[in-house]
Amino acid sequence: MDASALEDEAHEFAVQLMLRLSEILPTGHLGFTADASPELDGSARIAIASVFAGGIPLTIDQRPALQLEVDYKLMMSPTSKRATVVGSTFLVRPFEVGRPLFTVDYVRNAHSNTPAAHYNLHFEHGSIEAELLKTGASRRGKIHQKGVKSGKPPRLADLHFPTGGHRFRLCLEDVIEMLWIEFGIDVKSTAKAAICEGRERWRVMQVRAAVADDPQPAAEELRALGYVVEDPKSLRPRRLDRIHAI
Repeated sequence: MDASALEDEAHEFAVQLMLRLSEILPTGHLGFTADASPELDGSARIAIASVFAGGIPLTIDQRPALQLEVDYKLMMSPTSKRATVVGSTFLVRPFEVGRPLFTVDYVRNAHSNTPAAHYNLHFEHGSIEAELLKTGASRRGKIHQKGVKSGKPPRLADLHFPTGGHRFRLCLEDVIEMLWIEFGIDVKSTAKAAICEGRERWRVMQVRAAVADDPQPAAEELRALGYVVEDPKSLRPRRLDRIHAI
């Protein structure tokens, strides 16, 4: 895929994102930008982000209450030769307040001590923060202990709660429905169907990716269900980097 093809796919990705959100949220602030930037290896990366300052307004009883920032980073997949998500952030904040309540992130090339898919809570919690003062010195514990020694004690926001790795992570529809269920944000009458459709599309895509990571268990399960599946002449190696990643 060349840069122009990636841009075309990114544009289509942004359009589909706006269309799906327009069936869920009763707001006109659903625009997205798509900005390309070169990588060191000569490839291209496209960032898709909310246009509205601070993110998409979310209302409760028709009054602005929260904002949702939606950001994706797309690059060309060397295997599928299609645009693929290499990073995403769904950030929720009180309306027109700088500090978020929480973020749901995906970083494809995350550091080994940071879950590829995770969420962070951006507020104080005394009990958890007290425990972080006593962490061991291994892995991210070293970072927490270094902060304590420098007078910057760890916060709840420093914790990364894993959410299913590369293949079973949360999608945007999961976050929006949680806000609908827990906060009671206003949605359109078409919201439930649109959320289910988007989630189904996402999970089908992730099932395909998970099967490509480890085809043999998938073949065994299909045989158990009555399908006829023949092994290829050369078995595809398991992608342990994806299977083992937190």
